[in-house]
Amino acid sequence: MKHLVLGHARDQHAQHMMARLGERGFQTALVESPSFPSSLALSIDPGRAQGALTLEDGASIAFDDIGSVYWRNYGGVTAESTRATRGTAADIAYFDSMACLRSWFQMKNGTRWFNSWDAFQSHQEKPHQLGLVARAGVRIPRTYIGNHADDIRAFCQAVPEAIFKPVYGGSHTQRITERHLAGDHLAKALTQAPITLQEYIEGTNVRTYAIGATCFSAELISDKVDFREDRDMKIVPIETPPALAADAAAIMDVLGLRWTAIDWRRTNAGEFHFLEANPSPMFIAFEQRSGYPIGDTLIDHMTQPAARHSPAPE
Repeated sequence: MKHLVLGHARDQHAQHMMARLGERGFQTALVESPSFPSSLALSIDPGRAQGALTLEDGASIAFDDIGSVYWRNYGGVTAESTRATRGTAADIAYFDSMACLRSWFQMKNGTRWFNSWDAFQSHQEKPHQLGLVARAGVRIPRTYIGNHADDIRAFCQAVPEAIFKPVYGGSHTQRITERHLAGDHLAKALTQAPITLQEYIEGTNVRTYAIGATCFSAELISDKVDFREDRDMKIVPIETPPALAADAAAIMDVLGLRWTAIDWRRTNAGEFHFLEANPSPMFIAFEQRSGYPIGDTLIDHMTQPAARHSPAPE
């Protein structure tokens, strides 16, 4: 079996996982999605859930010989599409390439994805992720998502201590102020994008790396609203409470995750509120500062033998 890394050659985590897999004696290969279809080839037999991947160096790997894929990042395909070129040959090539590659991502043939296309979709659509988690019985903060000015003002009146952040991601969390709610400022902003508003939970940030049934948790001690902005943040390992481990398992199940980093906000009374589950979290710095064996535990789960798909009958 080979174990693939989907990512970019210059990405630190892709390099790290390639190196660690190799050091432990596993055959591995890097797959850079932008190389498809210019220098990366795919062959798919959908009726049998079989096929092969041919790498840039000419090496061919049958899908049945791919034990697992570590999904670090996905960079699209070689071709690019713009709205101005709808219906052109280049535009059709782009969508054909995307459909082929994403069909491989979703093929049910026994390859274990860490994590799957569906898991990444739910992370990119955070309102959907929050809804799935809430319906699984996990506590989330009071939340509004949208671009209706009156509803936003009503939420902020009902929840005086509120924060805002992008719906998709890509920017840090901030406290909402009267300036943000000012008529002209708010009206202009809401014609450009919707917004996520959440109740600010007084307490402490906690992160849990969940890999299969194994959980590694730590307090993230910071005075910042968004700990990612704090270079002086302290990481303090803690035991994962059984109830939190059960919530992590429920989250992984409903989101289709084999591993994840879950961010929580713990109140001063000890209640945990789910914030986000990342399907491809960075972990190297966290591992170094906490002492948790995250990378090796992930590789243990990636390389466990798994039942293979049985081909369809003739």
